[in-house]
Amino acid sequence: MRKRLSRWGLRLLLLLLTLILLVAALAGYIRPERSLDMGYAEINWKDKLVGMIDSRKPEIKISEEEFNHLAKKQVSKAIRSNELPVEITGMRFELRGDLLTVYLNGAWGPVPFGAAVQYGMEYSAGRLVLTPEAVKVRKWSLSPQLLRLERVEIDPSPYVPDPVAVQDMVFHDREMTVKFKLDWLEIAKYLSSF
Repeated sequence: MRKRLSRWGLRLLLLLLTLILLVAALAGYIRPERSLDMGYAEINWKDKLVGMIDSRKPEIKISEEEFNHLAKKQVSKAIRSNELPVEITGMRFELRGDLLTVYLNGAWGPVPFGAAVQYGMEYSAGRLVLTPEAVKVRKWSLSPQLLRLERVEIDPSPYVPDPVAVQDMVFHDREMTVKFKLDWLEIAKYLSSF
């Protein structure tokens, strides 16, 4: 009887050790591959609006770097208000035409992870619409539905100065063109307040 119990105990111990090794290997595999942060800077809208006046076109270019600053600022607000189910420690956004790839580092409880989420982008009915298409953790591909990622609609008006309203967005590699509805006299008044 004792031999039988010791065999079961040994098997249970081996199973437990195997499980611990698998969990450790998984945690090591999903660790972030790159160093990312949540730092951002404010966009200099005055220079952009002056450039728009000089070109006489009611549009501005937003570079990938500027898009990163705008997006990180918004995500930082969401983090402070505890709207996210995981802790986000760093992000980087990459624009490739109408595809947006979000590289992120975070932690789910004590387990750090790194992932890349790809979204399709379109501008529709006054909103920037982001539809999740793919999720990758290193070489693993996961379904966005598995992670319960949903379509995101963003109103761009809070991100631009008051005297302009976004009319359209055109996506390019590493930048986007934002087209405005505006009153040129209101822009001049706005710029004179600086």
